[in-house]
Amino acid sequence: MRKIFINLMVLTLLIIGCASQNSESVKSTLEVVSTSEKVFTIDDFYSMGFKKNKSYDVTGLEGASDAVLGFWGEKKSESKTYEIRIYDSHQNAVSLGESFAKEVTGNDAVIKSSQSSWKEGLKDRRKSGGPRGSGDSGTFPRYGNYAIHGNVIMLCEGPEEIALENCWDLINNLSN
Repeated sequence: MRKIFINLMVLTLLIIGCASQNSESVKSTLEVVSTSEKVFTIDDFYSMGFKKNKSYDVTGLEGASDAVLGFWGEKKSESKTYEIRIYDSHQNAVSLGESFAKEVTGNDAVIKSSQSSWKEGLKDRRKSGGPRGSGDSGTFPRYGNYAIHGNVIMLCEGPEEIALENCWDLINNLSN
């Protein structure tokens, strides 16, 4: 009886170990920049259930043809906030738009008007209140990370370490 128990424990630990290794390898393969054969439009996002909250004037966002704030989640209760920026090509998204995306994402994101390169929608890129229980009620970046997939730049909500996963949830559903 004791041998069976020990064997079950070893088997359980092996399964858990393999599952966590597999999960880590998936996380490490998420890329910030990826190509796509398809040239996407904002309608591709709407057709998969992306809900537009507002459109931004792209004057000053060189090369962009569209910029939209909205929400999406596989389940309504899991919706996240995204800012979608459409360019005419992957090359232009990277060369013209990546610096703007880097500036407004991550823990050190620029969320002050005086420092921002593109001020349109800036107030939507920040949120108030600190982490629960921190006692800090300042203003923080909404978008922890971004992804460029084909001709699209996505700013994705969440802490820096989770936001790229949120981007890829959107990308994987967009590609289906």
